Amino acid sequence: MRPPREVGGCVALPLRLPSIDGLPEKILHYLYLKPHDPKISDDDARRSLFLVNIPISATTQALRHLFTNQLEGGRVEAVHFSETNVTGKPTSGAMSSRKRKRMTAEELEAGLDAYSLPKAFDSEIHQTGSTAIVVFVDRASMELAFKGAKRAAKSGTALEWSSGTTRGVPRLGMTRYSHHKHLQYPSKKELLRSVNGFMTAYAQMEEARSRENARKRQEPDEDGFITVTRASRGAVRSDEAKELAERQKEKNKGLEDFYRFQMREKRKEEHAEMLKKFEEDKRKVEEMRRRRGKPQG
Repeated sequence: MRPPREVGGCVALPLRLPSIDGLPEKILHYLYLKPHDPKISDDDARRSLFLVNIPISATTQALRHLFTNQLEGGRVEAVHFSETNVTGKPTSGAMSSRKRKRMTAEELEAGLDAYSLPKAFDSEIHQTGSTAIVVFVDRASMELAFKGAKRAAKSGTALEWSSGTTRGVPRLGMTRYSHHKHLQYPSKKELLRSVNGFMTAYAQMEEARSRENARKRQEPDEDGFITVTRASRGAVRSDEAKELAERQKEKNKGLEDFYRFQMREKRKEEHAEMLKKFEEDKRKVEEMRRRRGKPQG
């Protein structure tokens, strides 16, 4: 039975996977592709191909070799696998290439993902049925590669899957885990480099957050209120501490003046109360004297 050329609107491109230890026979694998048509279109969508069921050992170099050399398509600009982040770029090393004078705390915090411990595997293995998006330099290059895939699917001849590099395909099976046993104990130098990079980025994030919090404490909002924020540990510097001490001193002085005013008012009330009682007692004495001096009838 002849395999279908299209499945669900996708071209079924047959690939012949290379043999590996434990699987000496080459395996026939179908890669499904179509022009990328996302719900929310962008500038790259019109020159991209959407791939389904990529080989588990697929790499950027392998897909470039497939579309550019074997299918005689145009030049590939980028490959975004489904495991990458929302921006379509791999999370590893995303912050190391960005150079800006000053970054926000949120940007620095997102960049912490770029610093990780040394990998325990030398290559990435995709899940079965994973997807990818191949972005070409222009729409003409994409259409040329897609026509090549249609011709290969129509002929039914499987293309030889290759990594496109001299290193060969990524290790699979027992070979992969044998090498993993060697990589799971990285050198102290690599560990120190990873930890120092992470701690440096974390310190920069804390410093940026301290600056933002200090700025927020000084700027009122639209209603004229000052935002009260919680400062990070170690973020209060000597000048900020001095400013806080001055504010506390003024606050204490205001409280002292308030208490002094209360004491003064209290003494005034007590003095007025004493005068009132004195006048009452004076009237009582006058009344008693007047009664004593009055002749009896």
